[in-house]
Amino acid sequence: MNIEIANRLQKLRKENGYSQEELADKLGISRQAVSKWERAESSPDTDNLIILARLYNMSLDELLYDTESDEEIRERTKDVEETKKDSIDTSKEGIVITDDEGQQVKIENGHVKFVNKDGTPVKRTKAQIALTIIDAVIFAITLTAYFVWSFCFNAWHISWVLWPLMPAVMSIFEAVFKKQMTKFVYPLLIVAVYCFIGMQFGLWHPFWFLFITIPPFYIIADMLDKYVFKTKPIEAKDDDEDDD
Repeated sequence: MNIEIANRLQKLRKENGYSQEELADKLGISRQAVSKWERAESSPDTDNLIILARLYNMSLDELLYDTESDEEIRERTKDVEETKKDSIDTSKEGIVITDDEGQQVKIENGHVKFVNKDGTPVKRTKAQIALTIIDAVIFAITLTAYFVWSFCFNAWHISWVLWPLMPAVMSIFEAVFKKQMTKFVYPLLIVAVYCFIGMQFGLWHPFWFLFITIPPFYIIADMLDKYVFKTKPIEAKDDDEDDD
């Protein structure tokens, strides 16, 4: 796919108020597939092009080639732009918070519900559910280890290093699931290890050198993301990542 069509697909998606994840759900594909279309790394097949044309209420020619004038584009996207505002509505039934993408958080009778702009419940992927479970397990293990270590060995002065270590470990699983090494919060791991070595063995020097490894780690991780896992480097992330 050439870059002009890729840019057009991205523009049409945004004009119609869809995030990459929402559009992927409509098409029954992964968000990564939509992202690759918009980076001109792959092309949608004929079936997906037909669905996109129907979704955007246009012909295939209009989908692939920008034949509209600026005035027509403004008119077609007027309603979308007017609705893309954050809002909070309160009533006797509860509170409804709507973001600029149309997704809602409904608080009713003590229950919290996440709803898409079309009224359907927000579906969480298996990976998101797995990460939530893993994070809960890691938190439970950390809390247990903290009290056991502190009470049994009177190590209150040092056991706190488990808390910066906890999010570092959580981020390892996130990096693996998302195949994005820059998601690993490496500095927190270094802080936890350095404080433990310093307080336990008094080796503040020369282990300060551990902090020097942080920049090389992110340089290597960024290269792995870009060339091995084919994800965008951290400095090149566009607003699509914020949409999801």
